[in-house]
Amino acid sequence: MILVRFVCQARFGKAGEVVAGFKQSGEIARTLVGPNVRGRILTDLSGPFDTVIQELEVESLAEWERLREVIFSNPQVQEAEAGLPDVIESGQTEFYTIEATWAAETVGS
Repeated sequence: MILVRFVCQARFGKAGEVVAGFKQSGEIARTLVGPNVRGRILTDLSGPFDTVIQELEVESLAEWERLREVIFSNPQVQEAEAGLPDVIESGQTEFYTIEATWAAETVGS
């Protein structure tokens, strides 16, 4: 399993607009690629102010390349993300291999 992270530094005070754009494009992307891709959006509690991260979990780098083409060539996604260059100062994409996962156990189970 691969974790794809888009780490963005929003302009000061603009993290909310980046989150809104990521949420909108994420909803559209889910309809395009189906429920097998898990994702989340994170904002900073420490470190550089106005950092926004969008994460996606995909089966492989090959699957990411396939999904990337589907998602970013879609006109609705392009429209949803059209204003983001105005509120993002910089960013990078990171790829990680997920070696292990765990979840909190339910109390009483």
